[in-house]
This record gives sequence, C-alpha cells and structure tokens, in this order.
Amino acid sequence: MRKLILVISVILILLGLNSLIFHDQIFAGMIYLSAGVILIIYDIVFTKVKRLVHFAMGILYFIPILMVGFLAIYGSNHTTDFTENVVFVLGAGLRDDEILPTLEARLNQTLLYFEQNSDAIFVVCGGYGEDQTISEARAMADFLVAGGIPYVQIILEDASTSTYENFYFAMALLNEHFPDGFSSVIITNNFHIYRSGFIARHLGLDPTHFGAPTPIRTLGGNYIREIFAVINTWLFQT
Repeated sequence: MRKLILVISVILILLGLNSLIFHDQIFAGMIYLSAGVILIIYDIVFTKVKRLVHFAMGILYFIPILMVGFLAIYGSNHTTDFTENVVFVLGAGLRDDEILPTLEARLNQTLLYFEQNSDAIFVVCGGYGEDQTISEARAMADFLVAGGIPYVQIILEDASTSTYENFYFAMALLNEHFPDGFSSVIITNNFHIYRSGFIARHLGLDPTHFGAPTPIRTLGGNYIREIFAVINTWLFQT
C-alpha cells in the first residue's frame, strides 16, 4: 500500500512539473505538486494516523479520479446527428496570436463536422486575451476558412472571456439570424463538453455535442482545472 502511495505521489509531482514548465498551467501545476507532497508526508506518518484519516485521504483522492472519468466518458459520447442549424465552436485561448494544440483539436473537429453538414452556421467564440493583436474568434475563423468552410457561414463572437459569455453573447447574435429558433451542437474538447452543455442548457439551449480529443500532453492540466471549473459552475452559475 505504501509503495503504491509513493508511486502515485511521484506521478502527481511529475504531472505538476509538466504543467508548470511546459504548459504554463500554474494553477493545475501547483495542485498536482501539492497533492504529491501531501501524499509523501502522509506516507511518512502512515502507521501513526488513525483509521478515520486513512478514510478521509481515500475520499480526498478518489473523488477527483471519479470526476475525471465521468468528464472523459461524457465528453467522448457524441450526440450530434449532423443536422443542427448552428455549431458553437468554443475557444481555448491563444498564445502570441497563435492557435494552441487544445484549440486546434476543436477546430479540426469542426472541419470534420462540416464534412457531414455543410449547411450549418458556425459560431466561433472567443475575445481578446492579454498581448493579443487579434481576437480568438478571428484566429479560429481564419483557420476554418483555410480548411474549406465559407466565410459567409461563420459568425464571430469576439467579446467573450469565459464559457458562459461564449453562449450569452453568441445567442444575442444568433437571435437576429434565427428569429424562430434553431437547433445547435457544441464543439469543444471532451473534458469541456459536460460543463459547456450544462451552461448552455441553463441559458435555454438544448444542444447536442461533438467532442474533440484532448492532446495527450495537456490532459493533466486541462482535467484538473476543469474539475474546479465544474464545481464553480455548480455553485455560482446555476
């Protein structure tokens, strides 16, 4: 048991260092590092703690594992029938105006959707980040046009800075195009599907989803951040 704890602690610390050094994911990196160090301390005092502490530690580390599994399975189960009027393509941030792997996966998934439904309207969502000269929506639109989607079928929502705002601002634009309502599908990475759908339904939509894979090297950081984002959504966005 103690050997397993040590192995898990080393894995957590390596994930933390990977998030901090290679992906600038400070929050996720610190969470992983803290969890790893706590496990090492726990292992040192393992034989001296009470059974209740063992139980509490098991719960503390098992719940996030369950949530990661749920998010991964939920997001990998596509529900689209490729007949939707509107495709919400959610942003994931730029770096120096460049599209990062997480966002690129969403855009490639969008191109796959276009192959099955070339009549849809594509709403690309994302505003301006720090030190960006173009909006995320503009960068996404340029990528999709280069991939074959006509520019006239793309609507830019370039004011948002969060998933909630993605939908809130996009719906205001879409009401002009679809006064009688529309069907919709969400395209984002599979880790983000549950929360984005939850928010969309809270705003009155009933979307399907077509989840994009999450790049392997960003899995650790994205999932740990998403766990906290889901909790925040449950508590403050309902």
